[in-house]
Amino acid sequence: MRTSPTSSLVRPLVLTVAFASAACSSDPVTPTDAAVTTDTPVVATDNGGGTDTGVGRDVVVATDTGVVRPDAGTPVGGTTAVTTFQFDRGRSGANRSETRLTVAAVTAGFGRVAAFAPALDGEVYAQPLYLPGVTVGGARRDVLFVATQGNSMYALDAATGAELWRTALGTPVPRSMQQCGNINPIGVVSTGVIDPATNTLYAVAFTNDGGLQFKLNALDVTTGQQRAGYPANISPPTTGGSSFDVRATGQRGALQFADGRVFVPFGGLYGDCGMYHGWVVGIDAANPSQQAAYATPGRGSGIWAVGGSAMDETGRLFVATGNSTPLGGHTPGSFGERVIRLGGGPTGPTGSTDPTSFFEASDARMLDLQDLDIGSVSPMVLPPVAGAAGRLVWQGGKAGVSYLLDRDNLGGTGSQVFQMRYFSGGNFGAAATWSNGADTFVFAPGRGSRSGCAGSGGVMALRVSGTALATAWCSATVSNPSPPAVSSNGNNDGILWVAGSSPATLRAIDISNGMEIFAGAPPSVRQWTPIVVADGRVYVTGSRTVSLFSTTP
Repeated sequence: MRTSPTSSLVRPLVLTVAFASAACSSDPVTPTDAAVTTDTPVVATDNGGGTDTGVGRDVVVATDTGVVRPDAGTPVGGTTAVTTFQFDRGRSGANRSETRLTVAAVTAGFGRVAAFAPALDGEVYAQPLYLPGVTVGGARRDVLFVATQGNSMYALDAATGAELWRTALGTPVPRSMQQCGNINPIGVVSTGVIDPATNTLYAVAFTNDGGLQFKLNALDVTTGQQRAGYPANISPPTTGGSSFDVRATGQRGALQFADGRVFVPFGGLYGDCGMYHGWVVGIDAANPSQQAAYATPGRGSGIWAVGGSAMDETGRLFVATGNSTPLGGHTPGSFGERVIRLGGGPTGPTGSTDPTSFFEASDARMLDLQDLDIGSVSPMVLPPVAGAAGRLVWQGGKAGVSYLLDRDNLGGTGSQVFQMRYFSGGNFGAAATWSNGADTFVFAPGRGSRSGCAGSGGVMALRVSGTALATAWCSATVSNPSPPAVSSNGNNDGILWVAGSSPATLRAIDISNGMEIFAGAPPSVRQWTPIVVADGRVYVTGSRTVSLFSTTP
């Protein structure tokens, strides 16, 4: 797992796997290849009208013509709630209910809202969450929830960035108090989850209040107050001989909520120190002291990718593990370099050693020796695919190989439905998927050279054909891409949103033809944190900030 979440460096890659031979429909798209909207900042101001009860009433923007007009933002009480990582439990990365951000609208005018600049107390690693039409302080607002390494949870006005409430979740942990790592200090690293039925936001904070402790918080989204019985210490029982050591354990993966339970994944730290394992802890939301756990045996095999687990329509969890023996080699039965299916439900997680419940790469020993975790990227549940023999899940990894797996029969070692190497420098973070009713795509982010495309890094659009993948097109070169996002109005107006961290960039691509329709530059971009698209707004997480982009009238 040794890759740094803040570094663009990847260890040298030595593989004999052949590159895919499929060709892209075109070379990487550049701003001169299409009608591209350049990034003209949109200046938002508060007109002093008192309580902001609606986007588009108290916020105004200045276009590049210098004419001040009302904001084109969605009125309070929009239609899209972003309650979990990458929009849904399957981690599709797709918002299929976006009616404002059409291809025509983005091409006509799109830019950054320069005045949206929230003051935060620490770095941001977690994906923001979003709820429309929340009553806060007696006013109805669209709200963006942002967590920091200062162990604060913020509720921000989604149009202006104004702080609505902030809750302190405990004293953050200095890096020196763990055995290794590269985040300093450590607070809320993972993406939380909202239960819309109870208006509760769950988030894990790492705290140093009389001792090191991971704590699950449950906050009322309208006030930021803790629910009764919270915060709750996460203290999973010893499982299969594996014990939980907070000094060598990291909580990077996003949370899941289903059947009244919060599922929390754990892995190791940058540096692979100490005796760590891959964990998924299931916590009863109504009685958080009741905790069940799944843990990988032996040393290593952490579940550390930012998406945590993917959940399918039956409630099963899919997780990917990293290297099994940090000092080199591969220990059979250690569960490294695997995709593992776990039972969810009200008593989950539950595991099985049946070969149908796991996939292990046939070259797992080589992957371990070279620190090429397949667990560098989260599994992703694919929508139904015409001609597929079964229901599919996608998996990538540091080797840059894309796998298609039958999620009903993962099949044990070397049992992939499809395997092909597309990036020389690997996949990191999370992917996205989208279907227009006729074609289904996987949008895989990666580094290094790209099979069949010029340029390096960025996102490859891979068309799913039965039980195989074929390259459709590639984005322009993007260094260290974050997990991409898709916005569409059902099957129409599909737009792929791609951000990169060095240099900071945001790009929008028309999925129908691979042509770039917008290119802009946020102040900064946080590597591995997904883009959030909701109700005509695009949020990009950066260093101690979140940037807002929107259409201009």
